[in-house]
Amino acid sequence: MRSVTLSLLTLLFSTFSYTGNAQQETQSSAAMESLLSDTPALPSWRVLVAGETLLLDSVWTDSLWQWSAPCDGPFVTLRFEAKGSYCERVMPCDSPMESDSLRAAEKENGREMDAPLSKDSDGLTCYAINVEIHRSQLDSLPHYPLLGSCFPLISERAFQRWLNAINALTFESDKCRAIDSRQHQSCLTQDQVIQLLNLIPSEDRRLLILKGLVPHTNLIQQLPLDDLFHLQVFRTKAEEMLR
Repeated sequence: MRSVTLSLLTLLFSTFSYTGNAQQETQSSAAMESLLSDTPALPSWRVLVAGETLLLDSVWTDSLWQWSAPCDGPFVTLRFEAKGSYCERVMPCDSPMESDSLRAAEKENGREMDAPLSKDSDGLTCYAINVEIHRSQLDSLPHYPLLGSCFPLISERAFQRWLNAINALTFESDKCRAIDSRQHQSCLTQDQVIQLLNLIPSEDRRLLILKGLVPHTNLIQQLPLDDLFHLQVFRTKAEEMLR
């Protein structure tokens, strides 16, 4: 009889212990779920990456943004958009070594070297990038109003080819047509707009060119109009255009 009583007590104690542990686990799980639900969600950023062309358009919702991919040129521009503003960062792409053994061999031979350029099937240099950015790093970048901005910017190499082709034309009217023919294809910086406008001596035609460039230029409100338009009548019209 005594042994039966002890067995019953042991069973009751085990059942109570199991129930108590289960209740504690349930309470801990509920507390964790409550903590997670109370944690405010991070605001999302739209992330765009462009080199010669637009390479990425995505949404960033974590504290760390990571991206590894081939580049179509030596540099890419990272653009982060949120709450009516944007910030940008230009980053270099790497031209990878052909192999680690080649680097080691060249070091052993005492050669002063730059990284040898990997080539694709067409003989063009291949680039790649591996980038990590924390949200806190965006705080140190200047932010600009998203309204009126334009992206992606034309690459510097593509712009120089375009600028040289326009500059090679003899007549001002041909230069105006050349600018007008592709001004809508890419976004420009204010410095690039200044270079284009300086190719057109006539201020009346320069004003018409500026009108076409306004929707495709970042920070165009900061153009030095006093330098671009010496005649008051055209400078006033340009100021009204940029308001």
